[in-house]
Amino acid sequence: MRDRRWHKIKDIVIHEPDIYDKKVRLSLLRNASEEHNACIDNLYDLLDLYWRFGKSKNALIPAYSRSGAKGKDREKYSVRQSSGKASRKELSATDRFNFERAIRKYYLTREKRSLKSTYERLLQEFYTKKTDYGKLKLLEPSEVPTFRQFQYWYYKNSDIVNATKKRDGERAFELNSRAVLGKSDYGLMGPGAQFQVDATVGDVYLVSQFDRSNIIGRPVLYFVIDVFSRLVVGMSVGLEGPSWNALAGAIINMASDKVDFCKQYDIEISESEWPCRHIPASLLGDRGELASKNADALVNMFGIRIVNAPPYRADLKGIVEQHFRTINTNAVALLPGSVKPDMSKRGGRDYRLDATLDIRQLTQIIIKCVLYYNNFHYMEFFEKSEAIIAAGVDAIPVKLWEWGVENYSGALRVFPEENVKFAVLPTGSATVTEKGIRFKGLYYACDRAKSQMWFEKARAKKYWSITISYDPRDLTNIFIWDNNLKQYDTCYLLGWNSKNAGKALAEIIYEQQKERLEAKRLKATATEAKVNLNAEIDSIVTEAKQMVKSTSAKSKKERISNIRENRTVERAKIRSGEEISRIAESEIPTSALSSHKSDEEMSPILRMIKEKAEEKLKNG
Repeated sequence: MRDRRWHKIKDIVIHEPDIYDKKVRLSLLRNASEEHNACIDNLYDLLDLYWRFGKSKNALIPAYSRSGAKGKDREKYSVRQSSGKASRKELSATDRFNFERAIRKYYLTREKRSLKSTYERLLQEFYTKKTDYGKLKLLEPSEVPTFRQFQYWYYKNSDIVNATKKRDGERAFELNSRAVLGKSDYGLMGPGAQFQVDATVGDVYLVSQFDRSNIIGRPVLYFVIDVFSRLVVGMSVGLEGPSWNALAGAIINMASDKVDFCKQYDIEISESEWPCRHIPASLLGDRGELASKNADALVNMFGIRIVNAPPYRADLKGIVEQHFRTINTNAVALLPGSVKPDMSKRGGRDYRLDATLDIRQLTQIIIKCVLYYNNFHYMEFFEKSEAIIAAGVDAIPVKLWEWGVENYSGALRVFPEENVKFAVLPTGSATVTEKGIRFKGLYYACDRAKSQMWFEKARAKKYWSITISYDPRDLTNIFIWDNNLKQYDTCYLLGWNSKNAGKALAEIIYEQQKERLEAKRLKATATEAKVNLNAEIDSIVTEAKQMVKSTSAKSKKERISNIRENRTVERAKIRSGEEISRIAESEIPTSALSSHKSDEEMSPILRMIKEKAEEKLKNG
């Protein structure tokens, strides 16, 4: 704008002092007007600006700061009219008031109407009239604001923050729309300063270890991650829903030797590949399991500071949340039986039928994923501190952990695994019986119970209950705590119960319920068969009674006086009948029986043999 203006007057302002003469100036302006096809009055205005603001080229810049009415509403909006089109409404204060009411009533609500729908409601409520037929009719176009006017007014006057809060809610705004100016690891001094823990349901269906044709649903994954280094320091894969019992497995794993843990799943590692068995200074959760009274043991016994994020604020523990996304995307999504996006669509494949892995096999896969993540995953967007940059440490979790332990290791503490185990493991009631210590339908024994003859006493007297601790992920062992001696006894499964070794509590309960249902079905079948058996027995007895009645009557004395002789005769007849049948079934030539002149000359036995043989020949 400045250059265009300067181009029009630059050739005449240099004529000094002649330009200050009215007659000469008019002549110069006429020449410039013809040359640049500009109005003389416009050139006069440009000369006025040039002289008024110091005879400088920049004096021709428009004074935009003095134009318009910034932040002020005009009484009327001037509307440019196009030829051939109907006139449009000029907005008034009443129109703006109607706009505001419609926005509050229809747009800033949880219904989340569109701006177009809100505009339609605005017209329905304020810019219609009823016809004689009871229908609504819009006012004349010159009396109705256009959608473009309504839209312009809204975006000019809207408050984005309040509008989002009212349409989505305060919680959703804080989670998805608030400004992100901080970092969750800011101010943490080294490994162990804070661990984050959370659970998620794995996106894969599993099969039973007992019967692989049975699909048992999706697992629950727990991860504990060090905030400073992003190292996965603990994990758990179970079948129990998110609960304290499931979290206990992850906490125990956090404080246990990872070499021994991996060996349980036939994975050999060195301590440097997973170098963590520590208790942190603080543990951050999400008001779930860590908000229960069970977490008091972590505070009282180990001095861990429990921190819970506010409700619906998963973004405050984004490190562990991001790890869930990494595991589900890079590993679980590729497994057979994994949940696919089109599963719920009509005609979509039911991927539950592809379930192949059991919980032990999935745990092996998750362990290998964690080992890869800890030792090789490069964190591209990890914000290094000045000290880390100076040390040249790569943004890989295990390297950050090792560097942090060497330089900032004050927050890490190590406790015996048994102490951690009994602080967090759930407790239950077991019963001492003559068959063993019964818990959840399984039977155990231990050295103390054998030496003190618990099982003999239970058989001689009565059963009694004891308190035990157990790991719901693996019921191979349960533990009896002796408060007096401050020690525990490990109870092991009896040999005939060894099929349950290495199985999770949820799996065992599922199998027990399945067996009970099967037993119920078999009992119903057996009852039906027993009813039919009784009916058949009754039929035979009835027939026998009728046969007895049809024989010649004997006195009671006659019937019971010769029981022994009757038994002897009956036995001889049975034997004779069996012998006759055996001989008749053998290959007896007819000539062997034809030497007798008549049947009368034969013995009764030979006569019966002959009849059997002839009958056999007759039947081919």
